[in-house]
Amino acid sequence: MKTTYKNEQIKRKFYGWLRNYKQFSPKTINRYENAVWLWEDFTDYKDFGSFNETMAVKFTDWLRNKKKAHSKENVSLTYCYHTLRFIKLFFDWLSKQKGYKKIDSNAVDYLHLTKKETQEATQPKDIKCPDLEDVKKVIENIKGEMEIEMRDKALLSLAVMTGARIEAIMTLPMKSFDREKQILYQDTSLGIKTKNSTNITSVLIPFFYKETLTYFLRWYDYLEKQRGFTPENPIFPATKIENGKENISYYNTGKVSTEFLKAQTALRKIFEKRFKNAGVIYYHPHSFRHLLVRQISKLRLTEEQKRAFSQNFGHKYTGTTFGINGYGRFETDKQIEIIRNVDFEEGKKEVKQFIDIETARQLLKEAKGNNKK
Repeated sequence: MKTTYKNEQIKRKFYGWLRNYKQFSPKTINRYENAVWLWEDFTDYKDFGSFNETMAVKFTDWLRNKKKAHSKENVSLTYCYHTLRFIKLFFDWLSKQKGYKKIDSNAVDYLHLTKKETQEATQPKDIKCPDLEDVKKVIENIKGEMEIEMRDKALLSLAVMTGARIEAIMTLPMKSFDREKQILYQDTSLGIKTKNSTNITSVLIPFFYKETLTYFLRWYDYLEKQRGFTPENPIFPATKIENGKENISYYNTGKVSTEFLKAQTALRKIFEKRFKNAGVIYYHPHSFRHLLVRQISKLRLTEEQKRAFSQNFGHKYTGTTFGINGYGRFETDKQIEIIRNVDFEEGKKEVKQFIDIETARQLLKEAKGNNKK
């Protein structure tokens, strides 16, 4: 590998800047790392200081024609758009560093797609999520008194009530939940992993499916009173696995350990298993977040209430929660269904009624005038 020591040094400095100054998550930083690796692959690991306008244009073309792994198809424009965005930030930052100020900052601007390609790459995608009735079916299908059944029922119930991201859910300790106030504190100082390390105070919202609160509280109380879980123990612990005969195999005990789930895939598998058992098409955990927003969107909310709900989700702006480019966007089929179910005749009745009232007022006014005469 021809990677230079100089390149490695400046990369470490850049990733440290992303982590400490920009406050980016490890997942986001990893995306920048992948983008920089692509640049090095394209340039055959040349010194970053050799960056210029010609290289920027050629890299953009090279990226457009890059094939997907194990496929003859080109990578998506969305992939190109974000890769160029990451590389652009890297070289913009680099041009301000000692020893790299000879880099033409104007050349950085050539790292972009065409306007048409950018529009296509950033076009909002249809987001599908389950119906509330589907989720009810999945949760109610989890029967029995085994610990993993109680855990899974409470897990899905909390997802419905808060829309919390799975990384946060799997890192929730017992002390993050205030039983009396029924508030979940997604506080990073408690070891909870949230997007952009943002502290989120979430009020539980069981109004669309009241039983979810019962299922969650039952599990929480069981852990605290029956299992003796401490404030540091997880609310949703990993399944306890024990050795089989002669330590050759392992089996699921149906109980939970006191350990946190190790990976997001483990939590996703719980969701997938429960959907499959209920005979419902599987939707990933994040779709519960979209489901909750859509249920809330049906309410007549003041701007103040919208801001409060946005904070409950950990959003800075109400547009992220309710906007057409945010969680409030419907998939096309749902959009069509809503419009077709609008009672347009009812609207005509209201207009006619308004006109009739105005006509009556005019007639009354004329009548009063005639009486004076």
